[in-house]
Amino acid sequence: MSIVSIVLIALVALFFAAMGVYGLLRPSQLTDPLGLLADRADARAEVRAVYGGFGIAIAVILGLAAADVGDVRVGACVTVATALGGMAFGRIWSGFVESPSAFFPVWFYLVLEVIMAAMLVLAVTLDP
Repeated sequence: MSIVSIVLIALVALFFAAMGVYGLLRPSQLTDPLGLLADRADARAEVRAVYGGFGIAIAVILGLAAADVGDVRVGACVTVATALGGMAFGRIWSGFVESPSAFFPVWFYLVLEVIMAAMLVLAVTLDP
């Protein structure tokens, strides 16, 4: 596997790792820019699960893909790229039905999701 593919996958893994750690340790702060309140234990548990635990799990599988462990590279990259594409689609849909008010956070994360999905697709394309 080329160094470019490894770096592309590792960068996306690092993003998910950072999001996961932040979600686990600071769930209320993670949701603040979104205007969501994580002011109850149940809400913080949900943020820890969806942003924290899920982010860590994605980082781990992408870490395995970057290290070329087993046969997970293509499947992990395609799966995560598809999930990121689905998230981006949801943001585009929101633009049609509700017109979010500012570039951050909705459109900023849309751009980030599209870039990260493209990075993973490129990583797989470079080394099929």
